[in-house]
Amino acid sequence: MNLHTHIILALAFGLIFFHNDITLAVLVGIGAAIPDLDREYVFTKRKIFAKYQLHRALFHNIFFALAVVYLNFYLGLGIFLHMALDLLTSPTDRGVELFFPLGRFVKNYELDYDGNIRKSRGIMWYLEDPMRIINKTADPGLKEVVKMPWIRIYGPFKNSRLVDWMIFYSSFVFIQLYELNHLAEWWKIFLYTVFVKFTFIVIGIVLFYFTGELWRRRLQFQNLNSKLKYVILGVMALGLSLILFQGINLYSPMKPIINFNTLVLIIVSMLVGLFLAYIHVRLRFKKVTL
Repeated sequence: MNLHTHIILALAFGLIFFHNDITLAVLVGIGAAIPDLDREYVFTKRKIFAKYQLHRALFHNIFFALAVVYLNFYLGLGIFLHMALDLLTSPTDRGVELFFPLGRFVKNYELDYDGNIRKSRGIMWYLEDPMRIINKTADPGLKEVVKMPWIRIYGPFKNSRLVDWMIFYSSFVFIQLYELNHLAEWWKIFLYTVFVKFTFIVIGIVLFYFTGELWRRRLQFQNLNSKLKYVILGVMALGLSLILFQGINLYSPMKPIINFNTLVLIIVSMLVGLFLAYIHVRLRFKKVTL
């Protein structure tokens, strides 16, 4: 989904959830812009992002979202809304890796098409990616593919463009109708909140994403000199610095629902339960497949 779709949908939900509190709604919208920071790879090499598939994983997982929820509930809510929207998208958009990095720890996989079953003493994924199954089970002369389990969640749409723009326009229309009784006043407060109250964050987001997308979509394919590359890097670094500069002031940790000792007991119980479950499944079924 496009970034503007994520932001405006989060803004609409924020107005509903927090009863027209524009400041809180804008915070939710800002939170919805955070996850796509993992698609701008100008700070590293494109090959690294391609090899490890960091987009839709690094900042699109529940652990990152929960951490931000603790730091600021409204920003965290925006991240969860962003992830939920990306779950509708197709394999072309690479889905969402909700439990990153846990899924990366399991390397072996199992195929049960045409009797091709991989034996392993460790934990295996059941490989469901149709393209990989075709490549592994069809013509033996096909190029060997990289072993990778299907650890991402995809939506039902082959092409998400129509859904993307439908959600964008629907959210925009909803906001106008929702605030119809005082629309002019709402726009006045909204613009003040965005461009005055959260000036540095908004400028930072614009600088970071505009420059990053310009590089990602066009400039990286041109023969640019090192000086221009450093300018691009500097602008993106400035944008990120502005986001962090004002973002620090948004630190508002939630009061824990459970105390620390109870949390430790939960973690220990889960680890022991996982160990016992592994032994149980291994002894009874001779293999462990996720």
